[in-house]
Amino acid sequence: MVGSQQDEREQAGGRQRLTLVLKQTTLLGGLDEDHLAQLVAQGGRRRFDANQSVFFEGDRATGLHIVLEGRVRVFKTSPRGREQTLMIMGPGEPVGEVAVLSGETYPASAETLDPSETLYIPRQAFLDLVSREPEVAMRLLSALSVRLRSFASLIEDLSLRDVSERLAAHLLALATEGADEEMIDLDVSKSQLSAAVGTVPETLSRAFGQLARAGAIQTRGRKVHI
Repeated sequence: MVGSQQDEREQAGGRQRLTLVLKQTTLLGGLDEDHLAQLVAQGGRRRFDANQSVFFEGDRATGLHIVLEGRVRVFKTSPRGREQTLMIMGPGEPVGEVAVLSGETYPASAETLDPSETLYIPRQAFLDLVSREPEVAMRLLSALSVRLRSFASLIEDLSLRDVSERLAAHLLALATEGADEEMIDLDVSKSQLSAAVGTVPETLSRAFGQLARAGAIQTRGRKVHI
C-alpha cells in the first residue's frame, strides 16, 4: 500500500514537471496548467535512442510530438536514397503538426540525432485543443509562417548556390547559434551534414577543401575554425 502511494506521488510529480516544461514551449506556452494537465493525461512520453526513427514519410499521421529533450531531424528521401534535411527541431518544438491538422500522411520522415524524449499527443486530442483554444491556433500559424520562410530560404539555397556556398552559409548559421562565433564543434555525422546542405559526403569533402584553400576555415577533426 505504501509503495503504491509512493508510485502515485511520483507519477503525479512527473506529470506536474512535464506540465511546467510544456508551459515553456512555443506552441503551448499560453495555456493554463489545467489545460496542459489534460493534454499530458491524454498523451504519452516516448523515449528514443540516438538515430532512431520517430515516424516515416507516408505513415498515417495519428499524432504529433513535442520535443522535450534532444533533437529531431525532419528529412525527405529520394528514390535513390539521397536525403535532404528540412529542419532540426529542439526542445519545446512540435514535430508532425501539419500532417495532424490536415489528416493526411506525414510528408517527411523524422529521426532523432541524440537520445531524445517527446510528448506524443494523439491527433483528436490536439484538434480538440485547437478548437477550444484560439491562442494555440494563432501560435501554430506563427510557427508555420517561420517554417515557410525557412523553406523559402532552403529552396533559394538549393537553386541558386553551389555546395561550397551552401556549406559556408550553414557553418555561419551554426556559429551564430553557439557561444563561440568562430569555432564550431560539428556534432552530427558527415552524412547528416551532407543532407543538411543538400549534397553527398564526397561532394561535401570537396567543399570543405575549397573553403579551407580559400582561407575561410580551418578544420581540426570535428572542429571548424571560421
